[in-house]
Amino acid sequence: MVRVKTEARREAILAAAKEVFQEVSFDRASMDEIAARVGSSKATLYRYFDTKEALFQELISRMANEFGGDAMSFLYKSIGASAGAELPKEAMDVISLLDPTRDIEQTLKAFGRHALTHFHTPQRFAAARMVIAAAAKPDIGRMFYEQGPVRAMKLTEGYFGSLIASGQLRQADPVVVARHFRGLLQSEVHEAGLFNVRTTLEEAHIAEVVDRAVDVFLRAYRSPSAA
Repeated sequence: MVRVKTEARREAILAAAKEVFQEVSFDRASMDEIAARVGSSKATLYRYFDTKEALFQELISRMANEFGGDAMSFLYKSIGASAGAELPKEAMDVISLLDPTRDIEQTLKAFGRHALTHFHTPQRFAAARMVIAAAAKPDIGRMFYEQGPVRAMKLTEGYFGSLIASGQLRQADPVVVARHFRGLLQSEVHEAGLFNVRTTLEEAHIAEVVDRAVDVFLRAYRSPSAA
């Protein structure tokens, strides 16, 4: 007997999958649960979508094309994070540590340790992989880039711009400065996390990584008069 795919069945699968991803997160969601929710067998799901990732990507693609920011909200819920019009609370908590009136070295170390503690996690890397998969469509990749990394970096650029204006850092483009600092923080650990080699870091290791990053950064950018 030939089993014919139908658009109605596909839509029902997508609707059920969206509910499951939002309720239990992407990592905890299973094709078994989605099949049960839609009232089909798991074999039927795999006739429409090869993997759970492919199913999620289809949802992200649709939401990005139809509702814009709702795709970001869906992503946050799917990784167990709060969502809203602003950046996730975890990101705002980290950025709030950047106070230009405080000692630069201590501020950057506190920022770096907080950032690696809260963002070098299995959940965050799982989200990153999903976004990278969805970014096969350039418009989706651009949306996530502009609503996530770009918005966060603009806030850090403001901090470095203040330090440059006050003469604590040498004259440079704050956009480049912010990206260099981020790159230094990630240089030793990010790829291992993204490729699922090492997605958690011990506190002592984080401190060592951050201390080296801040040392290199200040050697490059601290104003001679402020040294």
